[in-house]
Amino acid sequence: MEIIPTILTASVGELKQKLEYLKGKDNWVQIDVVDGKFADNKTFPLEELNNNFNESYYWDLHLMVDNPFSWIERCNLIFAQRISAHIEKMDSQLDYIDRVKCEGIQAGLAVDLPTSIADLNPDAVYNADMVLLLSVKAGFSGQEFDSSVMTKLDELIALREDLQAGFQIGMDGGVKKEHLSLLEQSGVDIVYMGTSYWSEADFRNRV
Repeated sequence: MEIIPTILTASVGELKQKLEYLKGKDNWVQIDVVDGKFADNKTFPLEELNNNFNESYYWDLHLMVDNPFSWIERCNLIFAQRISAHIEKMDSQLDYIDRVKCEGIQAGLAVDLPTSIADLNPDAVYNADMVLLLSVKAGFSGQEFDSSVMTKLDELIALREDLQAGFQIGMDGGVKKEHLSLLEQSGVDIVYMGTSYWSEADFRNRV
């Protein structure tokens, strides 16, 4: 199971500080992008990643935005390696997946905590590189992990088996080190850690 650090901030200064810390430690970095419409929160302008570009970073963008389709070109211009956007804001999940992959970028479908696995389009899921399960309500950091997501995880694993698909399963939101063993045993491929990663210095040094 892979662990990827997450940055959710409105502060360019905080972004730079955290990226500087990660230099030489973690290649993949999840950047949370909140547009102020999806949730009552707003992060730094996406284009700031160009000013902090380093070939050692792989940008993994989590789009919490209205109309994610319209953001794909902007993500491409900052050399994103993977984009996960919320199905709740998509007109067509399959069109989104196709457009992202046409840009040579890995495509993920994000599912907010209240959203059912049944809302995933099977054709889009089959073609996705990842399905990202939110274990908190999307849009804010510092929330507690909601264990109700484990039922959705089981449903998603069953769907992957039924479709004979190869997508990875990500878990994002409130994950702490005490959750890691259970998540790995339960079939999660990628865990995203924000608040706990940045607040637990001793653990951070071991990742």
